[in-house]
Amino acid sequence: MTAERDELIHLIEGLPDDQVVVVLEDVRRLTTTKPMGEWPPRFFGIGASTDGRTDNARRAEEILAEGFGARRS
Repeated sequence: MTAERDELIHLIEGLPDDQVVVVLEDVRRLTTTKPMGEWPPRFFGIGASTDGRTDNARRAEEILAEGFGARRS
């Protein structure tokens, strides 16, 4: 065990009970693995149009209203 780990254990043992909850939340946050995002991101699909249209920027609101970025089954 490293000196830092020994010090951490000693400091935790000396904490008042009301501070244990706060420290525990931080430790959980630091040790929880973050889910990886999907690749490619959903917005990559906007580049090429399947219907031959090239005015995607002008049609952004329409594209979003059609459900762009929504999960497809």
